[in-house]
Amino acid sequence: MQQNPGIRSPADGGNAVLEFVVLAAFLMVPLIYIIIAMAQVQGSAYGATEAAREAGRAFIGASTTTDASRQACTAATVALRNQVSAPFDCVIQLHVSCISDAGCSVALVPGQTIRVEIDLTVGLAFLPTSVFGHPVSVPVHAVHDEIVDPYRTTR
Repeated sequence: MQQNPGIRSPADGGNAVLEFVVLAAFLMVPLIYIIIAMAQVQGSAYGATEAAREAGRAFIGASTTTDASRQACTAATVALRNQVSAPFDCVIQLHVSCISDAGCSVALVPGQTIRVEIDLTVGLAFLPTSVFGHPVSVPVHAVHDEIVDPYRTTR
């Protein structure tokens, strides 16, 4: 007996819904995870950029070079507090240097350009820190240049 191609057999009833749910789960779960991971990395990149900018501003606003380093560290830590879940170590992750054609030292000399760099490592959500000895994280690097006020009096 030959069936009409437009008529479904009773054995096919309800399979489309099941197929849709299974395919949607296999496609949507990775897509949602990718969106969460991208948002986490983007938030950390924004936080690192903001922290570098605030650290540069705090550095050039200080009265002495010793105070400048301490203020830059505090400003970067506060700026990163809401964006990055990992603790921030100023000694390792915050670098302040001088930019000049001739060699210079990091000081509060009027007109000198100070470069602040922040390096972060962002771990991805719901994943281990390493797989087969390779880290599962994304490095984030931020750079900000700040000019010491040319009309500043040398202290």
